[in-house]
Amino acid sequence: MTRTFLVIVGLSLAGAELAEAQIIEAPRSLGEPLAWTSLSIGWLRHQALSDPESGAQWDFGDAPQWRGSLEMPIGRGATIGVAATTARVPLIYNGSLTGMNSCTRCDADANITQYMGNVHIGGGGGFHQVIDLSAGMTVFSNFRRTDGSPLGPGPAVSDFSFAVGYGFGYSFSPRMQIMLLQDYGLVIHKRQSGQSTRTAQQSTLRVGGRFGLGDSRR
Repeated sequence: MTRTFLVIVGLSLAGAELAEAQIIEAPRSLGEPLAWTSLSIGWLRHQALSDPESGAQWDFGDAPQWRGSLEMPIGRGATIGVAATTARVPLIYNGSLTGMNSCTRCDADANITQYMGNVHIGGGGGFHQVIDLSAGMTVFSNFRRTDGSPLGPGPAVSDFSFAVGYGFGYSFSPRMQIMLLQDYGLVIHKRQSGQSTRTAQQSTLRVGGRFGLGDSRR
């Protein structure tokens, strides 16, 4: 009887120690991220624009574009936040021979920067669809010839812009995703006398990653 009692007590203690070890060693799962950040690179295509300030036409070429964002979850896989893009874009500057800081069909470069409010829709495990809706400002600045001499109106030119992006993503974990999107945007510029339109289309095919920050359970 005593031996049986000792065996039962020993098994109970061993079971308790095993349960305690499992509780201690079990990894703590993280809750939903407090925020999301993303970084992507794409190929920007931008239509020509006629600028009334400089009296010139900007015939933009194609260029790589960097994009970053910081967003807060709003439920059901959607986030809202801000996004910014930057690109150094080649162009043919078609201005006047007599104007200050101007030239006729000369090779040049300019910065195209965007500051946008952004809504991102899409998430979950594995493959999923992604939609980005953006609106804000596109800023054209630092026009220069290939020899470094300045061109254009001088100060930066800002235009209201909006864009829609659609593509696909893949989640490696609840906190890490990759994505491939095609963005289509529209820039609304000041109308130049004699020109029938003041808008220019943008398109960017981009690839990048999204990463969860923080822990909503804390």
